[in-house]
Amino acid sequence: MKTTSMVRADTRGDMPTPGESRVGNRLHICLGFSCNNNCLFCMEEDREARFQRLSNQTAEDVRRMMTADPDAREVMFTSGEPTLHPQLPEYLEMARDLGFPTVGMITNGRRLSNRAYARKLLESGLNHILISIHGPDAHVHDGLTRTKGSFNQALVGLANLLLLKREYPALKVHTSYVVNKRNYRLFREFFDVMLPFRVDQHVFNVMMPEGRGREFFDNLVIPYSMVAAEFKKFTDALPPEGLNRVFILDIPYCTTVGIKDSARGYVERYFHYEPDSTVLFQDGRTPDQRRPEADAEVYSRKVMSGDKHEYSKVTKTVHDQMVRIKRPECEQCGYNHICRGVFTSYIDRFGWDEFVPVQRKGDK
Repeated sequence: MKTTSMVRADTRGDMPTPGESRVGNRLHICLGFSCNNNCLFCMEEDREARFQRLSNQTAEDVRRMMTADPDAREVMFTSGEPTLHPQLPEYLEMARDLGFPTVGMITNGRRLSNRAYARKLLESGLNHILISIHGPDAHVHDGLTRTKGSFNQALVGLANLLLLKREYPALKVHTSYVVNKRNYRLFREFFDVMLPFRVDQHVFNVMMPEGRGREFFDNLVIPYSMVAAEFKKFTDALPPEGLNRVFILDIPYCTTVGIKDSARGYVERYFHYEPDSTVLFQDGRTPDQRRPEADAEVYSRKVMSGDKHEYSKVTKTVHDQMVRIKRPECEQCGYNHICRGVFTSYIDRFGWDEFVPVQRKGDK
């Protein structure tokens, strides 16, 4: 499908600096209702529900998503494994022709081990790739993905992208490392293994206790303070050029005050579109079972009509409000205005002791 070429305002291609919230113009488009990994911490553990949610999504629906909000400047294809979707190259071309400066995807990287396929995606307009790799070796990574060979295939994918960067110098390659009990002491080993691939940025996402993360909470979730201590040790030993390429995400600011500001703490913001029939709130009710005034507080209802669905716009901010909490003491913290709080399930298990309000310079 070809679309009329458009031009959108460009923005910096790097990650935000601490405290910024400028990623609200990122549109996530959920494509994959299947995945060739089987990660222990997957937030979308119900694959049948994901299939039901996405199977009726059409190419025209995807185009509508990309044109519904004129302020969106970055599109990221995600959910399940997007490289398994046969129309991914078509959607990348669509995003490029619609003028998005950044056209990206979140992937396990396995299909990128086929260099011809990787080149096809770049030819179609892909210029930002975030590859999920969760350890420095196959033992750790494959154990977490529960898929033998997934680590080696991802590394071949990274090697292919390194070669293809010669032809596509605008390409940005990031890694995403889900931090958990099995790998939180392996930051430096992972960083060193990645050096030959010249990755632009390593994003360390502290595991969120959602989906399978709730099921395997006791096996995988560790206190934030322990993660922060290991990450501080790791970053303190890095040279400046290395420090500029690492970042920790999804960890409350008050637990990371010892970590250099350049490596911590921005508020991730993005939005996506969900069929109305699949939007569920924390209390288990659907939108039609809630008061209209309550709906408005949680998401933008029926903002887009698709071929087979009415779609709602759901933001990361709204999702966080549904699953995270704060306590009154948080109002005293200098980070309160940008902090999203702590997962309710985390507090239920570990309590509030490690969360101490921070007095920032200039705070009264």
